[in-house]
Amino acid sequence: MHRKMKENKKGFTLAELLIVVAIIAVLVAISIPIFTSQLEKSRDAVSISNIRAAYAEAQTSWLTGSNGENATIDKAKKTVTVAKIVTKGTSGTDFSGEGKELPDTNLKNLAEPAAGEHELIFEYNDDGSIKSVAWATGTTMNN
Repeated sequence: MHRKMKENKKGFTLAELLIVVAIIAVLVAISIPIFTSQLEKSRDAVSISNIRAAYAEAQTSWLTGSNGENATIDKAKKTVTVAKIVTKGTSGTDFSGEGKELPDTNLKNLAEPAAGEHELIFEYNDDGSIKSVAWATGTTMNN
């Protein structure tokens, strides 16, 4: 009877359990950097989308000659200031390369600001084309 009890015992040995834990640890170690970089890319995509929306609002305000919801025209300076542009990126680099998708060369050359709420100033030429785009200084409100 004692022999039958030994034969019916089934389970994992300590070595097998340690191997499984080691494999899981390796998979986690590989996946965390991938997840982190994808998370940063998604934050940068949000920032680029918000900059694109600010560009559209600035263009609309400039063409119609009226202030928008977040856009303010200064006809004397030939500028449109768009407020409440939220940026989410934390790397401080080039929007994870997503900036090349922006519609204007001046926008493509923008430096990535710290995460927060900002203002963009669009300066226009006499012919209505964009002369320059810059982040307003002192507008960062970190979240």
